Order: sequence, then structure tokens, then C-alpha cells
Amino acid sequence: MTTNTRARLIALDWGTTRCRAYLMGDEGSVLAELHSALGSMVVSTRADASGTPVVQMFEQTFTDVCGEWLAEFPGIPVIACGMVGSNHGWAEAAYRTVPADLSAPGPGLTRVRTSEGVAVDIIPGLISKVGLPDVIRGEETQVLGALAAAVRATDAPEEQVVVLPGTHSKWVRVVGTIVTGFTTCMTGELYALLTEDSTLSLLAARADQPDWEAFDKGLDVASSAAGSGGLLCTAFSARTLVMTGALAPGQVEDYVSGLLIGHELAGIGASWLAGYSGEVLLCGSTQLAERYRRALVARGFKVNLASPEAAAVGMWHSALAAGMVQERHADAGATTSMTSTERSQQC
Repeated sequence: MTTNTRARLIALDWGTTRCRAYLMGDEGSVLAELHSALGSMVVSTRADASGTPVVQMFEQTFTDVCGEWLAEFPGIPVIACGMVGSNHGWAEAAYRTVPADLSAPGPGLTRVRTSEGVAVDIIPGLISKVGLPDVIRGEETQVLGALAAAVRATDAPEEQVVVLPGTHSKWVRVVGTIVTGFTTCMTGELYALLTEDSTLSLLAARADQPDWEAFDKGLDVASSAAGSGGLLCTAFSARTLVMTGALAPGQVEDYVSGLLIGHELAGIGASWLAGYSGEVLLCGSTQLAERYRRALVARGFKVNLASPEAAAVGMWHSALAAGMVQERHADAGATTSMTSTERSQQC
């Protein structure tokens, strides 16, 4: 693969279930993109099953995904974020304690090196030790990219709420590019369990398209008096509504989705959205982000959708902060380094 723009960086958003690889050029432009279903959990499971050392299996997967780029652009720096840096990943990376400035270099990246000498630098996650401990891996980089693509620091509100839907939804508070707190909701994982391995799934049928009527019904139940007792008091209705003819089998999954997201917003609203008048920055896959956008708008919040390439943009800015790449100014054709303050002013 040959590009008209010189490749500057390979960036890996390597999560639990998927690996997304980006070939990046000047100013963080995405020149090419590859997706793989070989997430960190799949790779580590394969290593265990085959008796192969985990680091060897990750190296093999990395080479399979990015081998053509590595051959075409020898010596290109490689940066990664996500669960590849977890205790079941390629190497366990450090955590930064919040509050943490995402635009500052922070602690060193964790480096692994392949047998061919290719260095892969893994971005640290975040840890919160206030109250119940909580951790983030990968989403912190999406937040940085979403902020960089959405607003400049001088235009940013004093405080902003960023929501990252997923298997484990993250709610993050930021001031400028400083993460001041975050919390995790296991909404996506519960959805999978309820719709695949519970009694609620017995009367369900898979639908080809989203049923927004069923989804909205779930939202309404979660915010009604019937939903005041929480998810444990309403989840079984996904079965009984089908039994009584009020819900079709093909509507069950969207109803459960609305019910779960509705309860997530009801629970998180008291502490994270009470009195909040700014925009909620929503960062996630298009289909899932639309569900959260619909639920937030229904509750009267303004929503701004982040770029779908937020993780790639965030990794580019992290690579800049670490000195792995340098900014090129088109007006002079020169390459210059940027200070942490200058970087934060771009976000």
C-alpha cells in the first residue's frame, strides 16, 4: 500500500474484543485503517489454549494486522492504547491517578519490542481512588481525541461531561484536558447477559433493524414510577410484556436496551448531570452512540457527537506529547516540537 502522504505513525486501539489499527500521516490524518476481531481477550485465550507465551501471541497478531505497513514504512513509531496494556494484554502498563492532564506526557509509556526490533509504546490508563476504585484503559485516549476534535481549550466550558458507551460505559468529567473524575457502568455487559443467557432471552427474536418504539418504551419504563425501584424491579417485564402481548418477540432486545440505558441515566443523573447545563460529549460507535443520544435528548440534555476517529486522534496527540512524532507546519514545511501548554491549546 503506497500513499501520497508520508506515514508518520501506526496507532493501535486494541480493546477487549477488537483491534483497530490506524496508519497516520501529517497533522494526525488517517491514511488507512484496519479492523480485526482479535481483541486482547481473544489473543490471550488463544495463547492459553495453545500453550504459546502471551507476548509471542500478541507479537504474532500485531505482525498479522500491521505487517504490510511495517514493511513499507520501516522504523515508523507505533503507539497503542486499551486493554493491550492490561494484565491480560501484551504488557501491563501503568495507571495515572486522577486528576490527570491528558495533554501532558505524564508517566512514561510502557514499551514492548518484537523479535524483529519493532518498538510498541502502550499508553497508561487512569485510576480513581476516591470512594470505590475505578479504572480506565483506552477510553482516556478517546476522550483526548474527542476533545481535540470537538473544541479548542479556549472555547471549552469550565467543566464538561464525556460519555463513552460500550461494554463498560464510562462517564468522565474534564476541565480543559484534565480528567477530574470518572465512573463505570456495566450496561453493555449486562445487556449481553440478559439478551443471550437469561430467561429474558427465551421469548426474544433477533431483529434486523432497531425498533425505536420498543427502545423508547424501555426508556419510559426506566423513568416512570414503575422504574423507581431500579433495574432489578423492571428487568423481568421484558418477559412478561411478551407473554401478555404488549411486546413482540422481535422488540425484546431493543426494549431491554432502552431499559438498561434509561436506568443508567437515571442512576448517573443524580450525581453527574444534576444541574449540568453544558453539552454532553458523546464518543462511541455510531449505532450505540445514537441510542445514548436519543436517551439524553429525551431527558432534555444537549448532545455533541464526537468524531468516530477520536481514539486515533487521541493517540496522535499522545505521541506528540511523548516526542514520538513532531508537528509539521505547512506554512514553513518545518518540523517543530510543541510544549504541553501549546498542545493543550489545540484541544
